[in-house]
Amino acid sequence: MPGVVYPSSRAQSERTIAVARIALAATALLAVWMDPAEPERYADLTFTLYWVYIIYSVVLGLWTIRWEGGDRLPLVTHGIDIIAFSLFQYLTLGPSSPFFMYFVFSTFCGAIRWGWRGTLATGATVVAAYLAMVVSINQRLVFEGFELNRFLVRLAYLVVSTGMLVYLGRYEARLRLEIERLARWPAPIGPDVNMAIGRILEYAGRLMQARSVLVLWEVRDAPGLHEAMWADGTTTRRHHRPGAMPVLADGAPAQATFICTGPAREAQSYLVADHPGRLIRHNGSPLSPAVLDRVRGEGIASAPFETDRLHGRVFFSDFGAPPSEAVPLTEVVAREIASSLDQLHSSEQRQELATREERIRVARDLHDGVLQGLTGVRLELRAIANALTRAADEGTRDQLVSLERALAMEQRELRFFISGLEPGADQRIDRASPLAQRLDTLRERLALEWKTPVTLRVSLKVSPLPDSLDEAVPLMVHEATVNALKHGQPSRVAVDVESTAGQLRIVVTDDGRGFPFAGTYSHERLAASQAAPRTLFERVTALGGRLSIESSTRGSRVEMLLPCQDTPCPFESPSQTTTPSSFTA
Repeated sequence: MPGVVYPSSRAQSERTIAVARIALAATALLAVWMDPAEPERYADLTFTLYWVYIIYSVVLGLWTIRWEGGDRLPLVTHGIDIIAFSLFQYLTLGPSSPFFMYFVFSTFCGAIRWGWRGTLATGATVVAAYLAMVVSINQRLVFEGFELNRFLVRLAYLVVSTGMLVYLGRYEARLRLEIERLARWPAPIGPDVNMAIGRILEYAGRLMQARSVLVLWEVRDAPGLHEAMWADGTTTRRHHRPGAMPVLADGAPAQATFICTGPAREAQSYLVADHPGRLIRHNGSPLSPAVLDRVRGEGIASAPFETDRLHGRVFFSDFGAPPSEAVPLTEVVAREIASSLDQLHSSEQRQELATREERIRVARDLHDGVLQGLTGVRLELRAIANALTRAADEGTRDQLVSLERALAMEQRELRFFISGLEPGADQRIDRASPLAQRLDTLRERLALEWKTPVTLRVSLKVSPLPDSLDEAVPLMVHEATVNALKHGQPSRVAVDVESTAGQLRIVVTDDGRGFPFAGTYSHERLAASQAAPRTLFERVTALGGRLSIESSTRGSRVEMLLPCQDTPCPFESPSQTTTPSSFTA
């Protein structure tokens, strides 16, 4: 409500302590009044000082009503309380004093004010005061009321209560820190999805004090299993075909949170959290062999997650949180990871929709503008060529016919580009067919259009690739081949596709005139010189690959190396090869 001023946490704590101080002092005075047997010594002085302390407590309680916070008042009042409590006990039988509970009250005040550090400091102070008081009384006074058993019990009570309060303070501080860290969960934003996922997993690993984090999830209406792993400060991502990688072992609870203690690979049992919050032991290992190969260290905490777009499971290995605390923390962090992944996939979908709309707009503009304009130029060139009938104009007519044919070829290439931008172009690609079959179809079309032999060799049978490579490889082969046919005017072109050390290797060679430059250009040199075909260079670079070109007057050689990051080597057995195919027009 407007105009209402709420007290700070420090002011609220002091008001609570002030009320408790008044209540404790009044109760103790009432008890002594009802049973005046104690204090036996210094009765008048004790009652006088105690009334002064009660008045001090009431005045202090009234003062805290208007107090708005600060550091001086709690420290001063804490010191006054400890001194007053020590004096009361000194005057009233020392170790057997009925005012002993004030020392315990002091440790609680230290815990409320300054956490476990305040509890530890206050506990050490009151224990030292208690021991000093006992020693002083034994040396200066002679009395028969000293009880050794009560002294030992009260001393142990002070030490144990201080230790328990220190533990509770540290536990509360740890929970508060975890809540603060959860509140500072990194936002899943940025143009680089891999970097965003890495930042999220690293933050989750630090929350769980884990050395590695593994997340496996599936997106609804999208086949395949996504994998992301953070370990040793690096993040890796993969994509698996549907059913290619089981997550849990047979019989493991799919929707439960579980904890494994000890070495991950040697786990003979695991603890499953049921609804009442208990941990129930199950025999065996809950993880599939594929997941066991990816986790490391001792101890695994895992929890499932689910959103409207995706569902999966997160694994924390070699974590430092106690098992009793790891279960709820794992579930909370798993939900945060799920929310972040959901936002990333939603962002990717929005970007994809925006890209498709832009592609549609560009395709429409090219079809209605540039392509129609080229058609008009072709018709004009053909009409001019047909109008030239004299023998002297034969050379000019042949040149016009050549220009008209060149424009026709450019139109074919432009139509192919526009068809790739149209809606549904991705669906028209038969991704279930082997890459070699789709490349061979591309080879036949290029050979027919350019009237030039094109040879294709695929050394291995290719299994389904990730979408990024599956779509990009035919386009890169097409661009490299067309560049050779268009600019080099070769008598033949050869395309080789093979796998080398986990990389997809594409080589396009020809025997034409080569590029405008001569020599061998590495990826770095091509980037610096701007000499490479820019579209091809940028496409290879975007996929994390490398492009190199060898060019001379006897031909050229274009080599593309593409890493297979999303899957293992995208090929089957090396012994299976396809027969080289060629076509000569």
